[in-house]
Amino acid sequence: MDSSRLAALEFGLVCPLRIIGSREAPGTENGRIEIFEGEPRFVESRSVPATLGASFGVRVWAREGQHRLAVTVHSLHPPFPGTGTREQSFASSIAPGAPMTHIYSFDMPHEAVPGLWRMEAMAEGRLLYSVTFEVVASAAYKGPAPDCADAPVLSLGTAPTEPAG
Repeated sequence: MDSSRLAALEFGLVCPLRIIGSREAPGTENGRIEIFEGEPRFVESRSVPATLGASFGVRVWAREGQHRLAVTVHSLHPPFPGTGTREQSFASSIAPGAPMTHIYSFDMPHEAVPGLWRMEAMAEGRLLYSVTFEVVASAAYKGPAPDCADAPVLSLGTAPTEPAG
């Protein structure tokens, strides 16, 4: 995490959020990203079950005094069967008081590909963060199980990231 620009980062599994719209994102397989309502609550885990409906991601906060940064967000993952897609990206921004959230949900069966997934963001040619997740077959998943039926899901504070590599 670029601590000169970011104040905090959290990551993990997320219960599905209510989708209220979408916007164009030509660098993604579907050409769109979904806009969700509310604030996600993360359950800390770098392990994700390869299950339809599973959601995981990252949320970051800018340091006070930073100007609004234009950000390019990347999801890097094993190739999707049938399409070969390995990377998806979209534009976003981050500013003090306006955290940026990057969530990936397995909406289609071909997306739930086991292997290493990396979520990262770049601003002004510099890496802001890079977080690696391991997507595993559902039967092999031994991580936490968020209780998505219950309103309060575990909430985390600042969590460390892996160095860019």
